[in-house]
Amino acid sequence: MTAVARTHRATLFGIGFEQVQQAAVWLMMVSSFFVIKEPAPCDLLFIAALGLYGFSGLRGSILIVPLLFYLLVYNAGGFISFLEVSNENKAGMFVITSVYMSASAIFFALWIAADPLKRWPLFANAYVIGAVIAAVIGLMGYFNVAGLGYLQDEARVQGTFKDPNVISTYLILPGLILTQGFMLGTRGYTILRMMALFIIMAALFLAFSRGAWISFMAAALLMILFTFALTPSAPLRSRIILLSLIGAAGVAVLIMFLLSIESVRDLFLDRLTLAKSYDTGEHGRFGIQANSIQYLLQAPFGFGPTLFRKIFGQDPHNVFLNAFASYGWLGGLVYMVMTLSTVAIGFRTILMRTPWQNISIVVFCPLFTTILQGVQIDTDHWRHFYWMLGLMWGLFAASSTHVGEASRSRVHPLPSRA
Repeated sequence: MTAVARTHRATLFGIGFEQVQQAAVWLMMVSSFFVIKEPAPCDLLFIAALGLYGFSGLRGSILIVPLLFYLLVYNAGGFISFLEVSNENKAGMFVITSVYMSASAIFFALWIAADPLKRWPLFANAYVIGAVIAAVIGLMGYFNVAGLGYLQDEARVQGTFKDPNVISTYLILPGLILTQGFMLGTRGYTILRMMALFIIMAALFLAFSRGAWISFMAAALLMILFTFALTPSAPLRSRIILLSLIGAAGVAVLIMFLLSIESVRDLFLDRLTLAKSYDTGEHGRFGIQANSIQYLLQAPFGFGPTLFRKIFGQDPHNVFLNAFASYGWLGGLVYMVMTLSTVAIGFRTILMRTPWQNISIVVFCPLFTTILQGVQIDTDHWRHFYWMLGLMWGLFAASSTHVGEASRSRVHPLPSRA
């Protein structure tokens, strides 16, 4: 009997072992709405899921090895850099967090590669539920409902996250999952899904993250364009055009309603500019970034994890710059190669004709825009970035295997039975 078969038949307290495994991942993603304290509940549940799936249920693939290599070398660079500043209080936890994030990426790559069609709905359902909970709490804090007004940051939705920029980007993939569901005509719970989407959109807008706004709009546009271009269905193309117009109108109405609130309108106009006063000038964000490069060129091991803020008075606000500063030249170069490789395999994956092609599209689009967003913010410790990173590589492995098997079956058809 195979290990997989034994897993299907095994039970834990009378419950199928596979169901226990699925429950661990589902609970992990639902609980991801609360990350204001660390370790967060989803971190502990990830450890539980990793332990449960350590017996079986993960699919190794040579195609995932590059991601494993990149993350190992990247973290090795961070560890070497840490040795130079090991007396710094937060540096050690920074390295540990990086290792944990990388482990989550590898886990989801192996997890989704085993069975994309079966496992994606579980992941998507749990993530959307977690996102709705996060959005509801964030909105309650924003409008000071039930005394939750302290759960905001300078009149921006923050909720149970440490930063408005993080909760807003956390909401992008769930928002796109719901949007894609309407676009593809997913049946069931239409009203609930519509309410969920508007709640997520409201929280995303009121987080007032310019980067998240651009990232969501760009990812949504890419998802629509890729789906339109790659679908062989003429009726679906017509549906995409119609629903895109309806969706754009719905979002416009939602934004106009929110802008009718004076405090919202004032902050929106303030945040609308692409470059704020704290961005420009010699001591602004861009000036500090430019000034730091000359020092990094003289520091092969970087400044050390978390030391950029100590040296320059603020975080680098650029994940590529931070990779060189916190992980040294080795980590910085590998991070750049990893992101470029991810874009390359992601684009290749969405072009493969597989039963889960639309899943690949909805994962690739926000991952691609998040990678680009790294130019203006530090994304290297965003849990959702690593989830998408792992999912993309896992989908690449599953899609490549599927296409290869389909090609071989056409060249060498199975003999017919008499």
